[in-house]
Amino acid sequence: MGSPTPEQAFERWHLQVYRFLRRMTSDSALAEDLTQDVFVRVLGALDRYEPRGREASWVFRIARNVLNDHRKSERRTPDLVEDALPTLTSAGDPTLGFDLEQALSRVPVEEREALMLREYGGLGYEEISQISGVSPAAVRSRIYRARRAMRGHLSPSGGTR
Repeated sequence: MGSPTPEQAFERWHLQVYRFLRRMTSDSALAEDLTQDVFVRVLGALDRYEPRGREASWVFRIARNVLNDHRKSERRTPDLVEDALPTLTSAGDPTLGFDLEQALSRVPVEEREALMLREYGGLGYEEISQISGVSPAAVRSRIYRARRAMRGHLSPSGGTR
């Protein structure tokens, strides 16, 4: 199997990439912009795509790079206006999405990223390891700590609920 077409790559991965970026940034509009940037880069890199690994790993590596580039530029450019914390809604409980967002925002970035790559990207420990530049054991630990922290923040005695 060769390189995916731009349409195939977008159709397969845009929703998962958006969800990953949404959870990593806590900002819907920013996640939409970054998702667009991801697929601009995917389009530009299709001729260099090598189907050695999973397509998902390739796309999420690009998404992670776009996110890291955004963070670097954000550190160089101070915000002039504070953004209000966006709220999420859940079909069953309108406060649940907000609680999840709050709990997730309290998880350290490396752990949150590993968890989001696993949950939204559907990537395995080895793939996350390659993207993050840490061992699979470190990825496993990060995901475990992220889940434990989320449970702690969402429990009745943990804070957000």
